[in-house]
Amino acid sequence: MVGRGMWKASECLRRRPLRAIVAGTLVALVVAVLAVGVAQRLILPAERNPAATQPDFVPFRDTNVGFSFSYPQAWKPIPDPDPQVKLLASNDAAYSFQVRVLSLQSPIGLAQLPAAQQVTNQIVLSNNQVKLIAEPQQITLGGLPGYFYLYTFTDPQTGQTGAHSHFFLFKGNSMITLVFQAVPAEMFRAGSTTFDQITSSFQG
Repeated sequence: MVGRGMWKASECLRRRPLRAIVAGTLVALVVAVLAVGVAQRLILPAERNPAATQPDFVPFRDTNVGFSFSYPQAWKPIPDPDPQVKLLASNDAAYSFQVRVLSLQSPIGLAQLPAAQQVTNQIVLSNNQVKLIAEPQQITLGGLPGYFYLYTFTDPQTGQTGAHSHFFLFKGNSMITLVFQAVPAEMFRAGSTTFDQITSSFQG
């Protein structure tokens, strides 16, 4: 089961208002190289046609902001009292993912992305246990611009090293984050097919 402490890097979205932000060892090298390969499959090419919904996937739609995706039926939602968290789901094993929406004071488009990266960098790196596997990359996912991060982290509750693939997507005055988690980090590559299926179904 996913632990609450494992989401520390992304939970700073709730603790730190955006207006207040100015605009360990990595896993073994072979794991890092494999993970970077996964990252490239997740984000390249930048714009893809949505994958057909798998028969064992269920749809999720946020009607307020206006985005949708599908995720495995076997992954069970976990209640979260934070209203910014739209979905937190786990397969009761090594994998889980979280979708969060934060309201912004001003809309972010392509012209504002360089300034927005200062914010996304600070959000990810606010956890001093985070180790970037690759440099952040500008992406388009489901028609929305944003940034992609791939990093390892140390869970403060268990001491385990985990891995996150972390998407920041911008739609008008909203920032949508998708965080895919594998614990231990060595399990990330094995979960990449499912992660790709979820991200390929995303539409903004």
